[in-house]
Amino acid sequence: MAGIYIHVPFCRKACHYCDFYFTVSLKYIDDYVEALLAEFLIRKKEGENTPVKTIYLGGGTPSVLEKDHLSRILDQISGVFGIDDGAELTIEANPDDLERPYLIDLRELGFRRLSIGVQSFHQSDLELMNRSHSAEQSSRSILQAKEAGIDNINMDLIYGLPGLSQKGWEKNLKTTMELPVNHISAYHLTYEPRTVFHHWRKKGRLTELPEDTSIEQYMLLREITAVHGFEHYEISNFALPGFRSEHNSTYWSGQAYLGFGPSAHSFMGNERRWNVASLGKYIQNIKDGSPMHESEQLSIADQYNETLITSLRTDRGVDLQIIRERYGEDAKQDLLERATVYIQREEMKREEDILKMTPEGWLRSDLIISNLMIDE
Repeated sequence: MAGIYIHVPFCRKACHYCDFYFTVSLKYIDDYVEALLAEFLIRKKEGENTPVKTIYLGGGTPSVLEKDHLSRILDQISGVFGIDDGAELTIEANPDDLERPYLIDLRELGFRRLSIGVQSFHQSDLELMNRSHSAEQSSRSILQAKEAGIDNINMDLIYGLPGLSQKGWEKNLKTTMELPVNHISAYHLTYEPRTVFHHWRKKGRLTELPEDTSIEQYMLLREITAVHGFEHYEISNFALPGFRSEHNSTYWSGQAYLGFGPSAHSFMGNERRWNVASLGKYIQNIKDGSPMHESEQLSIADQYNETLITSLRTDRGVDLQIIRERYGEDAKQDLLERATVYIQREEMKREEDILKMTPEGWLRSDLIISNLMIDE
């Protein structure tokens, strides 16, 4: 099996920009773990006859889980599905959770990849976002992770924040380059409905950064990471050679994966499934033996569009021969015809049988990809 994603919905604080499903109440962690272990057993037949190659604990804040919780989760996955000897095990964490004893526990459990939610090295930004850690904790957590023997470290950053100057963003990037990280996930701030930031913007309490400034920050991100040897391999992801995210690459290459926990999504080629986005309902439905998910069957058009959405996010692009083999010669020619205008604008390029976005195209990827997609 390609990969397993586990959604851990607990957070110590509610970040003002986040629209993922989470709860700030930690009192149901034990009940959640019991339900999760049961879900693995319930869905045993969905696993392929090959061991899991990647496991990713996201959230929420998975680092609120204790060593015993994590050990039981991994033991259950191993017993139900099997875990490949060289599997990539990733856990997301906040800097304030990463004291040395916990980091050693993670390493001993087999987590050889750590994704740390730094977001910014400016204390004012962290307070604006309502993050639970300080700027000083960010740097210290990364250094301590390296000292604890975890060599594969990703760091999350956010740009386009209200009031973030080009100089401030440059300082974030230069600080990052001084730390032992080999992967960077850098996201432009989005004002998602039902978030505090969205509400504040509507009320005039926040002013969105001008688009030109956001573009300048994106270009500076590309420039500084390239100078330090990072490959820009997906819209928001940069890696030193050999350190691309194996788990996320399964998403972008269209491989099947299973998602567990409340609100987690699964993808099985022609079916997409998502668990109920409620911790209480998730736990109760598993206890009752009731369905804890909804699903949809993907049409041929859906599958085609899914291929474009995932592959064009990466530097590998979309293989035109695969389009022809799966969807026919007409689909291939239609894609090339639609892409012509973007190739002329140098927002896309064709390299033999590979069609891909340029870095300039990634700036408008949502619009471009939507214009390449087909209807039923």
